[in-house]
Amino acid sequence: MRGVDAAAGLGLLAVLLAGHAGATELIPRGIYEWQEDHEGFGGFSGLAMAGDGASFLAVTDEGEMFRAKVSRDDKGQITNVESDWQARLLDNSGKPVHGFTADAEALSVGPDGSVYVGYESYTRITSVSLPDLMPVTLHRWDRFRDLWGNAGFEGLAILPDGGLIAILETPGDGATFGTYIGRKGDWQPGPPLPAEDGFDAADAVFGPDGKLWLLERRLAATGFATHIRRFAYDGAGFGAPETLLETRAGTLDNMEGMSLWVDPEGRLIVSLISDDNFLFVQKTILAEYEVVE
Repeated sequence: MRGVDAAAGLGLLAVLLAGHAGATELIPRGIYEWQEDHEGFGGFSGLAMAGDGASFLAVTDEGEMFRAKVSRDDKGQITNVESDWQARLLDNSGKPVHGFTADAEALSVGPDGSVYVGYESYTRITSVSLPDLMPVTLHRWDRFRDLWGNAGFEGLAILPDGGLIAILETPGDGATFGTYIGRKGDWQPGPPLPAEDGFDAADAVFGPDGKLWLLERRLAATGFATHIRRFAYDGAGFGAPETLLETRAGTLDNMEGMSLWVDPEGRLIVSLISDDNFLFVQKTILAEYEVVE
């Protein structure tokens, strides 16, 4: 494991600031490259950082869930990440996920500690208990059969009223992402979410501001570009987007997981994790930003 030198990391991230004077800014806090040499490591697509920033949960494309400890310096920058628990998710029958049932793409943890996982391929949403990971189905087994395949749910966020909103990876009409809202097992199409410039959805979370934060990525010849936009939400629809982060292709990696948390000094922090697709040419990195309103 090794962290990117703080000065180099800040230099690398300097191009990431978006907005104008008086607008919300994401101030780079650092980049850390996470490396572990054991089976199942990599492919991270969902992230849930603990409230103190000292640990996190993450899920992978191959159906693994990790819990990791995070060490930080006196500036809050990550100095070390080390997993202390790893287990394979289970299908609806309680068997280890495999192949079609394994592609976990989204992770969300509620205020009460409830853990929710969203999948593509066999597109579905479950809640899971830790540490046994026994799932509780949140809808009929074939509720999302028309979405089965490699473009299912990429974002899963807890609504301000406690319900869930799931966001599809690709804009179906080129202009909006499809959404589904679930409350007590009833899943219905939700309001469309504006898309932009060929970006796909990668993750989503509601912030303490009551707005939906959307992580997006786009693949170009020189690598992945990263967007973070946020939207006001009134329970019926989304407002105009506000772009908070916009990187050039190749600046980061394939950032697919996002979490918001408040550090001990009361600062709102955005944490991102990349999916290396289990390829040696990509990396697993965590990138963090302080939100300055």
